[in-house]
Amino acid sequence: MLDRTPPDDGHVVLSSITKSYDGSTLVVRDLNLSIRKGEFLTLLGPSGSGKTTTLMMLAGFEYPSTGQITIDGAPVHTMPPEKRNIGMVFQNYALFPHMTVAENVGYGLKVRRVPRAEIDRRVGAVLETVHLSALADRRPGQLSGGQQQRVALARALVFEPSIVLMDEPLGALDKKLREHLQFEIRQIAQRYNLTVVYVTHDQYEALTMSDRIAIFNDGRVQQLGSAEEIYARPVNRFVAEFVGDNNCLKGRVTAIEGEIAHLRLQDGTVIRARATGHVQLGALSTAAIRPEALRMDAAPFAGSLAATVRDSIFCGDQIRTVVDLAGTESLVVKSAAHSAAIHPEKGQCVHVGWAWEDAWALDA
Repeated sequence: MLDRTPPDDGHVVLSSITKSYDGSTLVVRDLNLSIRKGEFLTLLGPSGSGKTTTLMMLAGFEYPSTGQITIDGAPVHTMPPEKRNIGMVFQNYALFPHMTVAENVGYGLKVRRVPRAEIDRRVGAVLETVHLSALADRRPGQLSGGQQQRVALARALVFEPSIVLMDEPLGALDKKLREHLQFEIRQIAQRYNLTVVYVTHDQYEALTMSDRIAIFNDGRVQQLGSAEEIYARPVNRFVAEFVGDNNCLKGRVTAIEGEIAHLRLQDGTVIRARATGHVQLGALSTAAIRPEALRMDAAPFAGSLAATVRDSIFCGDQIRTVVDLAGTESLVVKSAAHSAAIHPEKGQCVHVGWAWEDAWALDA
């Protein structure tokens, strides 16, 4: 796989950052993060996890309770937003309804007393970049949601910033338009070598757009890595369950043989999974297995478990089959809708299994 990740030059660095609004409850806890020049970094996590607060501290709309933020080595954590040379794109667009597209995009330059000719040049160039040149004289009320979001993006780019921050910018758009703009934003970021910090709760956006993803929970970064690393090699149960679909089987570790951990499930069945730093002999652990890593067959095969089909759901390009194991556990098996894989009926007995390398023994 081609590595799109730029070299780590510490373009933006957050060091020992904490944030509390009431002096006691920490919204962000001991955050250390180095963002690379030209990198597309996504902050992904549930509501209240600290990702948006982190973005607001980068923008200058919030200040850290402790710690330091630097851009190219210069401290900026006490600097007001207008002095940070950072572009910002919000979900709600925040356009002036009485101004034209061109006037909205150029307004910030006008306030900064940039010469008229330079404003016209920059506005013209950035509207061409976001494919809105033909709509320069329209007002926001005459535009679709996707076009308004392009105006908001153009307004952030017109300052020619080296860093652009985006807070759920596509959340209000329909699926098809959202996917189209995901591609366009990615292309623009690469063309201008922008450093982008992107906040979303949409896992698909994070996986498809990012060079790296920072998974937030409870004010901390749980895992930082490429989309492939996050998806295929989660470091704990939270990441495994939050990113994509995952089957989680809880058991007690009965043996550890090199890379392989043996877990005894509630019904006494012993399964195998990759041993991680969470694994301790005799302790509880959770084996996480992606639905697409499971094999399902009508007949038993090596390492398979007997199961009963609870439900089968057609999802267009795939079929999701829910099966119950002998104990209280259940699994979701994902298979291509038009593949040679079996597609059993509800109540049918089947056998499911996986390669031990595809299961990860994580925290309980």
